[in-house]
Amino acid sequence: MANLEHLALVKQGVDAWNEWYKQHQKATPDFSQANLSNLNLSGINLNRANLKQANLANTDLSKSLLVNANLERANLLGANLTDANFKGANLDYVIFFQTMINRQTAIASKNLKVYEIVNNKVTNKNFAGIDLSNSHLFRADLSHADLSKAKLVNANLNSANLSNAYLYKADLTGANLQNADLSNAYFSQANLTSAYLGGALCYGTYFKDADLKFANLKTAKFSPKTMIDLKWYSVWEIVNQGAVKKNLSGVDLSNANLQGANFEEANLTNAKLNHAILCHSNLNRANLTNTELVGANICGVDLNQANLKGAKLKSVISDRRTQLSVGESANNLIVQEKPAAIASISAPHTTTTRSTNQTNLAQTKSSKNIIGILLFLAIIASIITAGFIFFNQNLNYPWQERLQLWQEKLK
Repeated sequence: MANLEHLALVKQGVDAWNEWYKQHQKATPDFSQANLSNLNLSGINLNRANLKQANLANTDLSKSLLVNANLERANLLGANLTDANFKGANLDYVIFFQTMINRQTAIASKNLKVYEIVNNKVTNKNFAGIDLSNSHLFRADLSHADLSKAKLVNANLNSANLSNAYLYKADLTGANLQNADLSNAYFSQANLTSAYLGGALCYGTYFKDADLKFANLKTAKFSPKTMIDLKWYSVWEIVNQGAVKKNLSGVDLSNANLQGANFEEANLTNAKLNHAILCHSNLNRANLTNTELVGANICGVDLNQANLKGAKLKSVISDRRTQLSVGESANNLIVQEKPAAIASISAPHTTTTRSTNQTNLAQTKSSKNIIGILLFLAIIASIITAGFIFFNQNLNYPWQERLQLWQEKLK
C-alpha cells in the first residue's frame, strides 16, 4: 500500500514534492496501488518510485522523471507521457491504451512496441522473434501478424484478435488467451504450456505439434476444422463434455489440465495420468486399476469409491480435502516408493504385515542373543571353577609360591 505521507505531499503539488524529494534523496517514494488519476504531475521527480498497480489514468506525466521506477501493472490509460523519462523502469503489464507518447519519451523499445500495438499504430505486422513477454495486450489487433518464434510468455492477450496469425514456434507459456479470436491461427510447434484458452475462438485453428501441457481448454470453442493432436482433443472433450462411464483404458492424459472433469464410473485402467491436474475432479467409482498417477494433482478429489488396485501414486499432490479409502479397497493399493502422505492412508494394510515381520525378526534376534549370553556365562563359570579348585588345592602355599607353581603349570 502507498505511503500516506508521500500521498499527502504529492497532493500539495509537484513543486512541494520535488523540494521534499530533493532533501530526502535516500527515500523510496511509495505510491503502490494509489489512485493518482487525473492529477497534474508534469515535471515531477518519481525516480525509483514504487508505482506498482497505481492508477494513473488521464494523469499528466509529461516531462516527469521515472527512471528505474516500478510501474508493474499500473494503469496509464489516457495518461500524457510526452517527454517523460522511463529509462530502466519496470513497465510489465502496464496499460498503454490511449496514452500519449512522443519521440522524446524515453522508453524501452519493447514497451514502445506494446504501446504501438494496443493503439493500432503499427503498419507492418512482422513481429517474428519479438519479445512481448509480460505485456498487457488486451484486445490488441494482431490479426494476420507474423509472430513466429515470438516470446509472449505470460502475456495478457485477453480478447485479442489473433485470427490468421502465424505463431510457428512462438512461446506462449502461461499466456492469457481468454476470449481471444484464434480462428485460422497457426500454432504448429508453439509452446502453450499452462496457457489459458477459456472462451477462445479456435475455429480452424492449427494446433498440430503444439505443446499444450497444463493448458486450460475449458470452454474453448472448437470446430470440425480445428486441427489438434488426438491427445489434446481428448483433453478438450473431457473437460467440456465429461467422461462419465467412458472407456479411457490405456489413454495418455499425462501433463493434462483436467481440473474439475467428471470421470464418474469411467474406465481408466492402465491410463497415463502422470503429473495431470485432477484437482476437484469427480472420480467416483472410476476404475483406476494400474493407472499411472505419479506426480498428479489430486487436491480435493474423493477416491473413496474408486478402484485403485495397482495404481501408482508416487509424489501425488494432495491436500486435506483429498480422500483415499482406508478400508478394504485400500488393501490392494500399490504405491511405488510410497510418499509419506500416502503411507499414513494405507497404514491399516501395511502395519499388519510389517508388525508380523518385525515380531519374527525380533524373536530370531532374541534367540541368538540368549544363546550367546549362555555361552559367555558358561566360559566365565568354567574359569571361576578352575580358579577356585586351584586355590583350594594350594591354600597352604604362600602367594609367591602359588604364583610360581601356577607359572610352572603353564609351562
